[in-house]
Amino acid sequence: MGKIVVVGVGYEPNQLTLEAVSLLKSGARILLHTSRCGCAEWLRGEGIAFESLDALYESCEDFDDHARAAAEAVRRAAEAGDVVYGVFDVRDASVGALLGGGERDVRVVAGVPAEGALFARAQDAAQLLAASDWENFHLSSAKCALVRELDSRELAAEVKLKLMEVYPEESEIAVRMGDGGVARTKLYNLDRLRAYDHRTCAFVPAVRALGGLERYGFDRLCEIIETLCGPDGCPWDRAQTHRSLRPYVVEEAYEVAGAIDEGDPDHLCDELGDMLLQVVLHAEIARQHGEFAIGDVTTAISEKMMRRHSHIFGGDHAADSEAVADLWAKNKMAERGQRTVAESMRGIARSLPATMRAAKVLKRLDEACRRREDVAEAADALACAARRAAEGGADAEQSVGEALLRAVALARAAGVDPEVALSAASDRLVGRFEEIEAEALSGGDWGDLSEQARDKYWHLVKLSDQSPARQESSRGERI
Repeated sequence: MGKIVVVGVGYEPNQLTLEAVSLLKSGARILLHTSRCGCAEWLRGEGIAFESLDALYESCEDFDDHARAAAEAVRRAAEAGDVVYGVFDVRDASVGALLGGGERDVRVVAGVPAEGALFARAQDAAQLLAASDWENFHLSSAKCALVRELDSRELAAEVKLKLMEVYPEESEIAVRMGDGGVARTKLYNLDRLRAYDHRTCAFVPAVRALGGLERYGFDRLCEIIETLCGPDGCPWDRAQTHRSLRPYVVEEAYEVAGAIDEGDPDHLCDELGDMLLQVVLHAEIARQHGEFAIGDVTTAISEKMMRRHSHIFGGDHAADSEAVADLWAKNKMAERGQRTVAESMRGIARSLPATMRAAKVLKRLDEACRRREDVAEAADALACAARRAAEGGADAEQSVGEALLRAVALARAAGVDPEVALSAASDRLVGRFEEIEAEALSGGDWGDLSEQARDKYWHLVKLSDQSPARQESSRGERI
C-alpha cells in the first residue's frame, strides 16, 4: 500500500506552492479531482503525466456519493504505489471521506484558498462556511461570515436568505469573483452578481452594535442581559437576585399558558420571549456569583433529555407512548436517587398550584399501579367525598381536601387539565355575572338592589352554566 499525499493546488497555475510543485515532480502517480484547473495546465506544460476523476461527475447521484467515490478511487490507486491527490482546496468533501477511512498514510498539504485575501477583512472571529452546506449554517451576527464556492446564482440565493436571517440585508459585503477581482455590494445583492463559479467567495462583516440588528440570536440576547447586569448597566437589573425575580418566573409561566389558551401565535411568541428573559437573567446573576453560567443550563437540560430518552440516545427500547412514559419515570427516579414511588411522589414540588400538584401525584399513582379510574368511577368517588365534606365536623378541612382531590381525579379521568378547567370555569362565572349585572342594573348601582333580587341573581350566576339572559330562574321568572 503506497502513501497518499493530498495537495491543495488552488485554481490558477501561479497558486501552486513550492511544496506542491516538489510533490508533483516527485514521480508519484498524480490524480486530480478535476482536470478543469490551473494545475492541469501547469502539468501539461511540464510534461508530467496525470489522471483525473472527471468521469465521476457523470456517474454519481449527488455530492456525498461523489465524495465517497473519489476517496475510493484514490485508495485503489494507492494499492499500486504512492499517490499525489490534487484538489482545489483541502477542505473538499472527498478529502474528508478519505481521512474518515482510517488510512494511516494520508498526508495533507494545504494550498492557497480562494477566499485568502478576504481574510484580511476579518479582524476578529470569523465563521468559514461552504456555500453548499447552507442548510446547516449556525450563524452569529457577532462574528464575520466567509462563504466559499458560490458556484451558481441559485446557490447564492439560498445562501443570501440564510445569511439575512442573522445579518441586516443592507450589510456591506465583499465578494471575491472568479477572475480574482473583489466586488463590493449589499447583502441583498448577493444573488445578482454578473457571474459565479467555484472560486466565488463572499465576506459578510460582523455587527458590533446591538442596536444595528434586525434579528437577534440567543448569543446576542445573552450579550444584552450581560450588558444590563454589568457595571455600567441598568440599576434595576443589577439589583436583582434569584429571590427577587421569583415572582416574575411564576407570572411569566402563567402568561405563557394564557397565550396558549388564546391561540394567538404572536402573543405566544412575545410571552415565550419574556419567559426566556427570566432564564437568561437568572443565569447571568449566577455567573456573576460564580454559581453557574448559561452554558451550564443548556448542558444540564441537554444531558437530561438524552438520559430521559434512553430509547433514542441509549440502548433502551419503547414501542409506544405508554412504554415511553414508563421509561421516563424510571430514568427520572434513577437520576434523582429515588428508590420508591412514594419518594418520587414526595419529590413533586409543593410550590406548584394545588390542582397541578394533585394531578401529578395521581399520575404517579396510576403509573405505579398501571390502573386508572374511568369517568364513572371518579364521579362516584367525588360524590361520596362531597357528601362527607357537606357533613362538616372537626375534620372539615380534610374532607374538603379529599373532595377536591377527587375532583382532580375526575378531571384526569375525563382527560382534562384541572388547572385549565377550573380557570375556564372561573372565567365563565365572571362572564355570567357581567351579563346579568348589565341587564339587571340598566344603568343603576348594584348596591341599590334588594336582598331578594341579589339572592335571585346569586342563584342564577352560581348555579347556571348557560347565559342568564336566556335562562329562566328556578322560580319561573324572567330577568
